[in-house]
Amino acid sequence: MVARKTHPWYSFDKLLSYNARFNIVAGPRGTGKTYDAKKRSIKKALRDPREGEQFIYLRRYDTELAPSRGTFFNDIALAFPNWDFRAHTDNGVSMVQCSHVDKRSEKKRPWDTIGYFVALSKAQTTKSVSFHRVTTIIFDEFIAEKGRQYLPDEFNTFLGFFSTVDRNQDKTKVLFCANSVSTMNPYFIEWEIRPDTFPEISVIRGGFVAVHFPPSSAFKASVYETEWGKFIQGTQFGDYAVENEFKDAHDLLIDIKPSTARHQFNLETQFGVISVWYDRRSAEYYAQKKLPGQSNLNLTLLPEKMEPGKQLVNFNDKLLAYLRTAFRQGKVTFDQPSTRNAFVEISKR
Repeated sequence: MVARKTHPWYSFDKLLSYNARFNIVAGPRGTGKTYDAKKRSIKKALRDPREGEQFIYLRRYDTELAPSRGTFFNDIALAFPNWDFRAHTDNGVSMVQCSHVDKRSEKKRPWDTIGYFVALSKAQTTKSVSFHRVTTIIFDEFIAEKGRQYLPDEFNTFLGFFSTVDRNQDKTKVLFCANSVSTMNPYFIEWEIRPDTFPEISVIRGGFVAVHFPPSSAFKASVYETEWGKFIQGTQFGDYAVENEFKDAHDLLIDIKPSTARHQFNLETQFGVISVWYDRRSAEYYAQKKLPGQSNLNLTLLPEKMEPGKQLVNFNDKLLAYLRTAFRQGKVTFDQPSTRNAFVEISKR
């Protein structure tokens, strides 16, 4: 048998000690974030498989969830040698079930449901399902990997799903797991989470949200001792996979808006509302997250957000075309990375 290398794996113990409801960890790829979330959730459920706590394994789309159902137990089953696990679907509800190995010889072997597989995109269809025993939601890869899209109005969709599960009982915790991919995700934007300025652990929103950016030094040193680690060291992939660096968490094009800049319009995007300013002296634009007290021109790119006082625009409208041209010429600066990154997404259209 080939000897497996041991690395310093991630544990939620430190983050959960802050007793937040939403617990976010974003770190290097392959550190065992999801494994630890699954292990502690299953361990709690096995204390009383028939009447005790349950969990939900949540992904964004069913196309992401389907392969996970088939491999969910591959690594974790070894941690529970006295139990067998299976994925089972009944009336469209996908469940995690367990059975003690002592029951193997019984003709009608009992299987108990200890968890559920759920796709956030189909959260509306779960409203009729009772999750009264669910105390943990594992939201895996909550930061979308390259090439994958977020749901329309995903942040509120997730809150609605959480409300369906928790039922205002304050019984449910969420373990958000992701690799350090991009700061441009609905959750970092809504909660104003900035990896470049946050300490290792931050507790925000009145203690409801705790955020952990685990230091990667020990894991990094361990990986770089391997042949694979030596191969990717110093590459862009190595920075992302091992160094725990968000590609878009930098200070390029960040500048202070001068007092001579005048407000032009507010622009509503899928990443929030941006105020756009123009300075005639420098012929430069300034995009800000902070909005003026009053705006005479409020534009939106989102048809579902249309209301009196707003004007619906598309990516080819002249105002946005002028702005994109200025950006390509290096004449647009921003108040913070998240504003810049939101604009970069607009400029790609």
